[in-house]
Amino acid sequence: MSIASTLVHNTPIFGKMFSVDKSTGLEDINAWPALMIMASFIWLAVAGLLGIVMPVTQIFDLNTDWFYTTLTLHGAALAFPFGFQLMVGVGLHRSGGCVGKPVTGIFPALTFITMNLGAAILTVAVLMGFKVSLVVMFPLPLVGAQMGIWSMTTVIVGFTGIYLVLASMILFYPILVLKMLFFGKKQPELVLSERSLNDPGMLGMVLAALTLLVAGTPLVVVGTTLLLALYGVIPMAMAAWAAKPIVFQYSFYIFAHNMMEAMALMVTSAMYATLPLYLADGTRKLFSNKLANLALWILLLTSVTSFLHHFITFYPNQPSALSYWGNIMSWGTGIGAALSIFTVFATIWQHGLRAEPGIIAVLIAWALYILDGASAVVTSNIAWAYVLHGTMWQSGHTMTVILAMALMWMGVLYHHYPVMTGRKLDPTVGWWFVWLFTVGSFGAALSMLAGGAAGMPRRFAAWNQEGWMIYGNLTLFFGLILGAAFVVYAYSLLKSRDLSVAVGRQPVAA
Repeated sequence: MSIASTLVHNTPIFGKMFSVDKSTGLEDINAWPALMIMASFIWLAVAGLLGIVMPVTQIFDLNTDWFYTTLTLHGAALAFPFGFQLMVGVGLHRSGGCVGKPVTGIFPALTFITMNLGAAILTVAVLMGFKVSLVVMFPLPLVGAQMGIWSMTTVIVGFTGIYLVLASMILFYPILVLKMLFFGKKQPELVLSERSLNDPGMLGMVLAALTLLVAGTPLVVVGTTLLLALYGVIPMAMAAWAAKPIVFQYSFYIFAHNMMEAMALMVTSAMYATLPLYLADGTRKLFSNKLANLALWILLLTSVTSFLHHFITFYPNQPSALSYWGNIMSWGTGIGAALSIFTVFATIWQHGLRAEPGIIAVLIAWALYILDGASAVVTSNIAWAYVLHGTMWQSGHTMTVILAMALMWMGVLYHHYPVMTGRKLDPTVGWWFVWLFTVGSFGAALSMLAGGAAGMPRRFAAWNQEGWMIYGNLTLFFGLILGAAFVVYAYSLLKSRDLSVAVGRQPVAA
């Protein structure tokens, strides 16, 4: 039994959900993905509990410091150790089965350890008082220490956690994907559904990995320099160039924005890979692979420089032409999205759809991602960005990305779960999850966007001002529905049945 399988097996409750099926000889592609997915659901449970604390502090008029602490922890847990790690786990399982390469060795371990250890260390820093948003506006962490809001030790602990999480996303995961796809020997017994890199479902994964690696490298250089200076390994004077706000912010946004675009490429590739498996006529073909690949390339090329639309307040450091360029490129991503929408609908129209909870969840997640893209295009406009960038509109945009990505990969997991665990999920319970998540996610997204349009500030506890409480109450209502959806999903995992008993045969990889 591998280390990953052992860790899953020995974890209470969550281990039962994802215990690895070793009878099929597929443990090499099942174990590490199962461990990553299990860990992501543990972080989801943590994020859910923290999400409940936020409205409780408001309803009972408790210390607002609790609100900001739980808000920071809630957002960080959802975005990285849950959302990103879920994508990594399911994506690696898909990659391994498509190219027949094992998910083993040092890089899966480093990807898992740095993500979860980093998130845990960041949690400790937040509990010590380090309250920053997902957008780490430098040098605010240092300003907070200078003003006595938190200590310099807290800054070091917080930056250490952030650095480890970034190492997982920028270095270890992309290198692992590229290593699996381009290097190593294929093992025929691990091939579940062979695909080439010309397949849109695989191309999107490659482009996403390269985007994370290339766009994240400047931030790794800057972050490593700052961390070495904070730990006293090098003199702070040697890190002065990295500590300049303009340097840090550009390197940060080059990665942070393109991380979202990489997720968009991964979501699109997951759609392209999963949809053909559920076509009614059994053809397993998209309407056009060329159109699908063209959409991916357009999304990549337009998104690479669209991050420039964030720097609306950086004059004269950034010429206005660059802000307009970022705006134009953001709108250009809509061309790729339109081609993807056409390809998906044309495929379903041509071949029909075998409706099951997993694929319907994938399609609804795709629609949610389109809503998110529309909200992003609005704030990419320079005039609107001045009005909306500091409001709940931006929070709604960010949370919609996370929710769309979560639903997409939870839907794709329906297809991979029997191969990974040797157990079958109950479709009736699955349908309950799909509809609860649909109502909760779209309701929460639209409530937050509406609050932003009404001027409701983000990261602001006093929702009772200016009539904003209505948007807070709506967000809470739909958030509770989302919570119910996650509980139903967890119940379906706990109550999954052995596949040989459920369908009268041994599991066969599709």
